[in-house]
Amino acid sequence: MKIIVENTVCLNTGDAAILLAIRHILRSTWGENLRFLVFDSQPAVAARLYPDKDYPDIEFHKLLSESVFKYRYDDNFLKNALKPPYNRVALQALRHFGRSRHIDETIFSADARRGLAMYREADLVVTTGGTYLVETYNLEKRLNQFRIDAILGKDPVFFTQSLGPFNKSYNRDELKPILDRSPLILLRDARSLGHIRDLVDDPEKCHVVADAVFALADTDRISGILASKKPAATTGRVAISVRHWNYVKGGGGGMDRYIDSIRKIVTALVREHAKEVTFISTCQGVPEYAHDDSKTARAIVAGLDPDVARHIKVDASFHTPEQLMTLVRDFDFVVATRMHMMIMSLCVGTPVLPIAYEFKTRELAKRIGVSDVLLDIDTITAEEASEKLNAFIGNLEHYRSQSLQAVLQEYASAMSVTELLRPLLTAPSADGAGDLGQDGGQGLARLREEKDQDQRDRVV
Repeated sequence: MKIIVENTVCLNTGDAAILLAIRHILRSTWGENLRFLVFDSQPAVAARLYPDKDYPDIEFHKLLSESVFKYRYDDNFLKNALKPPYNRVALQALRHFGRSRHIDETIFSADARRGLAMYREADLVVTTGGTYLVETYNLEKRLNQFRIDAILGKDPVFFTQSLGPFNKSYNRDELKPILDRSPLILLRDARSLGHIRDLVDDPEKCHVVADAVFALADTDRISGILASKKPAATTGRVAISVRHWNYVKGGGGGMDRYIDSIRKIVTALVREHAKEVTFISTCQGVPEYAHDDSKTARAIVAGLDPDVARHIKVDASFHTPEQLMTLVRDFDFVVATRMHMMIMSLCVGTPVLPIAYEFKTRELAKRIGVSDVLLDIDTITAEEASEKLNAFIGNLEHYRSQSLQAVLQEYASAMSVTELLRPLLTAPSADGAGDLGQDGGQGLARLREEKDQDQRDRVV
């Protein structure tokens, strides 16, 4: 059985953990004999990080929306002027793919043709879980991928998402037919469900379930920790995950406030609690990736007093999800800004003090019982960080117990998706572009008419 997973960014270990969780859930649904064709933004690098010898059932390919269409990346007027007509031609060629070898070879690269053929042969298409359908980001490449899916008659399952709100009329108009055609939409929180409630004609196919990565939880270890009558053994080590966030309120001043707060946390951990601190995160150690949290970590450490800095380590290496979860098992707790750093830590029984930068973390903090100590990147201050750190450490066994009981529930929720998935392969797939938009899938041709969309990233 061939399963396509699209829209992945596996250079981010959190996104890779989502992929491995999807793989685990689908294997639990249909057995081990599955082949995963993963369409990623940087497949060559992803294949290096997750080689065939370790992941023989996974192969990486270039995301079709990036190999079929052309986007504006610079200020070259002539090159950018040629892209809209090219994309209109490519869109028409897509509708007739496979009918003329000459046209196919003229318009599409060999990699794109292979990818299109894989889609046609796939048993199921999944658009990966995560937080990429939010208007903080430009959605055009994602929308283009969904248009390709529809043209090829492959309507994707939306794996556990945090998405919306969608305030731009263009995005709402384009997403509605895509969501309507999807056979199953999985959401990480009720807030996301509310964001699409009026965009989906059949709300019965929308389900709020736990983030897929909770399917990787070590339930035996967690059950053992909960059953123990003794306080957990301490190692004297704490991990911290940080990140740079371009959208923090206050801009650069907001980031400075966040960095000062992390320094306050680190200083308190060393001086008041005698901890050794390791900075480690899900986005690091991959030069080809745009984000490297270890750079932010080093900037934080550079501003620490020498007596504190001696007790700090910055782990800047790349780690697979399995490697990262093995590492965090040995920490007393984790202070996590990255949400999947938070989830992977919880999956191996390590409690977490969370710092939210998007609503997804706030929603998760409520479910695992740590919302009262949650820190928010938009409002965090050094004083608040110190107070909540002390409250967390002072009541650590309570938060450990409460969080890990919730993790077992989140695991059951993530695995319950198997029952929602199982019937899908018995249903016939839709043919062609169908009702993709009011003009039958001509969305690419009308992008230039929508004033709300970011002009720099339009393909026509």
